[in-house]
Amino acid sequence: MQSPTPSPVAPGLIREHALGKEQWQAIASRSFVPLTVDSPRGTPFSAHMEGRVSDGILFSTVRASGHSVTRSQDLVDASAESYVKLTLQLSGTGVLTQDDRTALLSPGDIVLYDTSRPYTLAFADDLAAVVVMFPHRMINIDATILRGLTAVRIPGDQGFARAVGHFLAGLASALPTLDEATGVQVTHNTMDLIATMVGQELRDAPWSDPHAELMFRIDTFINAHLHEPDLGPERIAAAAYISTRHLHTLFQRRGTTVSHWVRDRRLDHVRRDLRDPRHAREGVAAVAAAWGFTDPSHFSKLFRAQVGVSPSEYRVALVG
Repeated sequence: MQSPTPSPVAPGLIREHALGKEQWQAIASRSFVPLTVDSPRGTPFSAHMEGRVSDGILFSTVRASGHSVTRSQDLVDASAESYVKLTLQLSGTGVLTQDDRTALLSPGDIVLYDTSRPYTLAFADDLAAVVVMFPHRMINIDATILRGLTAVRIPGDQGFARAVGHFLAGLASALPTLDEATGVQVTHNTMDLIATMVGQELRDAPWSDPHAELMFRIDTFINAHLHEPDLGPERIAAAAYISTRHLHTLFQRRGTTVSHWVRDRRLDHVRRDLRDPRHAREGVAAVAAAWGFTDPSHFSKLFRAQVGVSPSEYRVALVG
């Protein structure tokens, strides 16, 4: 059995140039996730990639000759981690296929796809695109719910997506010039914008699965009230107009419990704030309390159990 491929996301700046599809395949597989690249025979090929990895999130601008990338099931199975990818088409056109859906991309359009499942992304001619890759937890939307938005074209000429597209287009070129602390802060702000856009698209989408719609409403309520210490199953169930027993059953189907789901979302936010220079002057207990952890000792035990180090050690290692 093939050993899992380690995570490609390591912090730092990225500047890569490829002459030939084989070289580009190696670069793309190292920078994103393992992929297969193909391009028309007998046609000169080149690709350039510039970006930054900050707090486990990759922002990049790709300019390349026409080509296609494929993530097969074998490559998925050989990967240790999975991510969400967002592509903003800057120039040229693209075709993304995943989950039996196809999205046709024109300049300004945005599309999401999931590296935990096979996909193909093809560009007939020269292209430029912003590509963002991030862990699922960064947008606090369950992967099964997000699946309803993969390979769905998000038009870049209207609504909030237009504002996000303009922001990403400008940010991609600016990020490599920022210092590490500023880069982390901008990264977090950008992920908030992306999460807001994704949430809006899901709210506006026609739901064919009542269960998925219910879970989305539950997750949205949880995310909006994570900072409140009294957030618990009874409040969540009441907000969703279901019984507490039914709520527990829904989360059992996810392979977790309501309390664990809330705890993990809160810990994600604390980890992010400990990484953020804007919170550098706040004590660990204050950062934890802002996300509903009222008992510092209990919080420290939870944090160490999940992360492997104490909150103070985590902050020192990252912030310095």
